[in-house]
Formats: sequence, C-alpha cells, structure tokens
Amino acid sequence: MTLRIGAALKSGGYRLASRTGALLTVGYLVLYVVYQTGFNVLMNALYARAEMAVQIPAPVALSLPVAATVVVGSLLALTVLSVVAIRTFVADERDAIPREFWTEGLGWAVLNLFVGGLVTTVLLTVGFALLIVPGVFLLVGLVFMAMYVAVDGDNFVTAMRRSWALARGNRLSILGLVLVVASLGFAVGIGFSVMNLAASLAGFGVVTPLLAAVLVAPMTMFNVATVAAAFDQLRSQPTR
Repeated sequence: MTLRIGAALKSGGYRLASRTGALLTVGYLVLYVVYQTGFNVLMNALYARAEMAVQIPAPVALSLPVAATVVVGSLLALTVLSVVAIRTFVADERDAIPREFWTEGLGWAVLNLFVGGLVTTVLLTVGFALLIVPGVFLLVGLVFMAMYVAVDGDNFVTAMRRSWALARGNRLSILGLVLVVASLGFAVGIGFSVMNLAASLAGFGVVTPLLAAVLVAPMTMFNVATVAAAFDQLRSQPTR
C-alpha cells in the first residue's frame, strides 16, 4: 500500500488549522522574528568589521556578542518548538499540547535533532552535488528522521535507519508529497520577495523580519504537520 498524498496533505492541513496548530504557529512566528532580527544585526556587525558597505534592514542595534547570543538562543528555542510540534502533530493533538511533550526526553531529542540535522545536511549537499539524483534519494529516505527522534526518542543514527526502512516502497509517493510542499514553499518565497521589495521601496525595510516570519511560520508548521500525517499513515500500514 502506497502513501496517499492527498490524504496526507488534507490531514496535515486539518492538524495545522487546529487550536494547537495555531499556538505552535504563533510561537514559531515570534521566535523566528527574534532569530531573523538577531541574524540581520549580526550580519551588519560583521559587515561593519570587514568595512563592507552593506546594510541589512534591522529594527534594533545590538553589539556583536549580544546579536550572536540572540541568534544561538533563538535557534535553540526553535529546535525545542520543532520537537514539540512534531510530537503534537504526530499524536494528532488538536485541542491542547500535553505537558509531557515539553519535558520528556526533550534535551536528548534536541541534541539528536540538531546533530542529525547537520549530518543530513552534509549528506544531502554531497548527494545533490553528485548529479542531483543521489540527493533526492537521500532526501526522501531520511524525511522521517526527525519524527523518530522526537516521538520515539531514537538517536539520530537509529532514526535515519528507521526512516529509510519506512520509506522503502513509497519513495515515489513521498517524493510527490515533498514536491507539492516545496512548490507551496516556493510560492511563499516569491510572496516574501514581493512584500520585502514593496516594504523597502516604501521605506519600511525594518519590518523585514516580521514579514519573513509571517510567511515562514505557517509554511514550516504545515510542512511538519504534513510529514507527521504521512508518518502516521505509513506506520499504520502492515509491515511488508
């Protein structure tokens, strides 16, 4: 039995449109604004040190150490929220986020998600450099790695292996799902570019972090919710 793309997208949309989906999206939006602001300020400070005539719109002025601390802290908080979001969407909790999702094995999950994410990024970079196809194959095979880390408490190596096994026989369907979500993300990216350009021309470039978050947050949560729905769908099928 293959992955039903339409069902995964529909279920992902319902999970996102729930009360918990809204809470997670707002939380991600706030944290992303903090991250993007810190990142812009950090880049401006680095450009200034390098004596480069480049200035990214930023609503506040911070020293280099403070900006770096904001970036690292917000990335850590975003990773924690991602773990909680995965647990919530996989469990299909739509009314409230269980307290244990914020506590049980959180440090272990965050560590493995961070390290696993770095390893996956390196593998995908190498794979895409080798004529694209290996990269696509790896992307599809490892798409559920974060789910196994956050939900089952696996280390990232075990999570990669289990993701690869779960994707077996459904790689084309998973690729189709990834392409649909990626297309939506591409459309959102174009929307951000247009809004960012309009804000800059109108002299409101400082709102760039907010504009980015307004578009990125719901798209990111929809991606998580959809992959969670696909994960649930495939795990519920009989073992081949």
